[in-house]
Amino acid sequence: MSSDLNKKLFLIEKSETIGLILNADQNTPIVLDFDETLFLRNSTAEYLNALRPRLIALLLIKIISFFKPWSWLPKPFKGNKIKDWFLVVVPTILLPWTIFIWRIKAKKLAKDYSNSQLTEAVEKNSVSPIIIATLGFNFIINPILQHMPIRENMIIGCRFWRGAEDRGRGKLLMVQEALSEQLIKSAIVVTDSYDDLPLLKAVEKPCLVVWSLAKYIPPLKDVYL
Repeated sequence: MSSDLNKKLFLIEKSETIGLILNADQNTPIVLDFDETLFLRNSTAEYLNALRPRLIALLLIKIISFFKPWSWLPKPFKGNKIKDWFLVVVPTILLPWTIFIWRIKAKKLAKDYSNSQLTEAVEKNSVSPIIIATLGFNFIINPILQHMPIRENMIIGCRFWRGAEDRGRGKLLMVQEALSEQLIKSAIVVTDSYDDLPLLKAVEKPCLVVWSLAKYIPPLKDVYL
């Protein structure tokens, strides 16, 4: 099946997605993507934008992007899937105070960019298990989730030190390690990413939805050398 057919197979309207969430029962897990779905920005990009000093941060990102260390790794870690792990881990180690800056910034981001349509639907459904599944990093998304008006029963995300391994495996394998085959099959999955097609194919009610207010903003784009 071509990629175009795959895309059409799961593309549905936002209203249909909300309806599925509202009507889901206690035996239907609701699996929500985070970046540009539950959170209307990209959490990794926003974290990199919080690096201080900004000029040093930009230089670090430029150097890492130039040498592309993710191209040196053996399979299955080799490739662009691992890129964000290097861009997050190296600056965080060299600029460790960013973690404290991020915790402050995350509160405002949660207020400004929570997907209210999704959070309100989840709030009205008090019985279904809510699972956040993302290739973002736990230490980045958790401070945002703490200030979002949403409950969650489980968070499946990438670890700090083993994030390259997590991203290399992909979201489907990460979810399979956390949930039983029966739960996955009966789940509703809501995501905006075509990269999640393997997970969408594995569930009963796949929802591939692009949210009009979601936006990717490149980190440190307003800093000039």
